[in-house]
Amino acid sequence: MKRITKTIIICVCLLAIILIPLPADDLYLRFHIREGSTDGYRIYYATLSDPVYSDEHYVDSAYDEKTGQITFILDSSLEGTVTGIRLDYPVVDDMIVIDGVSVSSGGIVRKRISVPDLFNSENYLMIHGATLDTVADRETVYVSTTPDDPFTVFGTEGVKLLSTGFSHKFSTRICIALLIAIACIFYNKDLFGKEVSEERSS
Repeated sequence: MKRITKTIIICVCLLAIILIPLPADDLYLRFHIREGSTDGYRIYYATLSDPVYSDEHYVDSAYDEKTGQITFILDSSLEGTVTGIRLDYPVVDDMIVIDGVSVSSGGIVRKRISVPDLFNSENYLMIHGATLDTVADRETVYVSTTPDDPFTVFGTEGVKLLSTGFSHKFSTRICIALLIAIACIFYNKDLFGKEVSEERSS
């Protein structure tokens, strides 16, 4: 009876670890810049409660020289609320080459986005002060910018690609629960108890 009660308690604890919802982690959007300016990028976002791009809703980029990536961090509170994304480029005459886009959260790369798909004309609503030229077989987009406030406004699919993937550590919780379950199974099997008792009796 005690063993059944213990098993039930363990199962309830494991289910709690897996099912209790946890706050989302921040979302990291990373663009690999192969050539061109690496400073001065910004993302403006619109939300369900504030559908207009404004100076109150933006994220500046951070550049990592080791990886060649610029990173934008979307706060976890934005999960499920982002309705629009505008990517602003450096306000200069330049040719920027982007050949990689990824979305990470909870310390894990959630997805790698096809550059030609993201910058496909069907995935953006508007381009201002810049021109885009995608090369599908090279997973590359060439962005020719001007000092005239260059930016790209992504459409519904582009926004979905960039704003989904917030982590709630579900896979981590499953791993923890599995480790606990395995430990309990081995503990109940008493693998070494019988051997120890036999050594003592001899």
